[in-house]
Amino acid sequence: MEQEKVAEIIDSVLPGETVLVTYTTSYIPEFALKFFIEYSKEKGIPLVIDDNFDTLHAIIIHAKTMGLSLDFDNVYVLKTGGKFEIGKVLARVPFHPDPRVYLKNYEESSVKVFKEIPSPMINLVLGLENLFLVTRTPLDTYRIILAMQRFTGNERRKAFYLVNEGIMKSLPVKSLYELERISTTVIRLTPYHTGAGVKVLKSINPNLVGLETTIDAGGWS
Repeated sequence: MEQEKVAEIIDSVLPGETVLVTYTTSYIPEFALKFFIEYSKEKGIPLVIDDNFDTLHAIIIHAKTMGLSLDFDNVYVLKTGGKFEIGKVLARVPFHPDPRVYLKNYEESSVKVFKEIPSPMINLVLGLENLFLVTRTPLDTYRIILAMQRFTGNERRKAFYLVNEGIMKSLPVKSLYELERISTTVIRLTPYHTGAGVKVLKSINPNLVGLETTIDAGGWS
């Protein structure tokens, strides 16, 4: 089963890694969310979702129209902005337009959350591109990138940042290339009619580089 090959890739990611998962505009976020929920449940690994500006709610609405069922009974959420609470919301991070204030708020909240949950956990970050959309200067953008880099090596989590490649490339500051640089693993997801193609572009594990497989939602309900 192709999903098992994807699971093997996730298994091979080490605690403390920063994994950038890029996609083009499509229903890939819905397939990816379904995969991570099923994966964490099967493996008995806690799943913590960073939900930025109600991105999770938008994905769920799309998933329902596609007939994908999503079980959030054992999903923890760290929420920035927005108003829709889904899953077990452990903390709400106050958003502030000054990234220095926001990042301080995030670090304080995330440290508390990560201490409460058994490790290593899967930390799936949704809506990261929305943070970059509201930054005002290149310096603000790099503050966010450097803050992400500082989390690399935190062995309490395996972090997966799911980002829309098209949006990131349209920003004045070409931060996608910086995200690729600081990430220990880079995975590209490409759409097809019942799921997503998966290709590992970069990894600290040389055996993963160039590996290709698929997430096929054809058998999901």
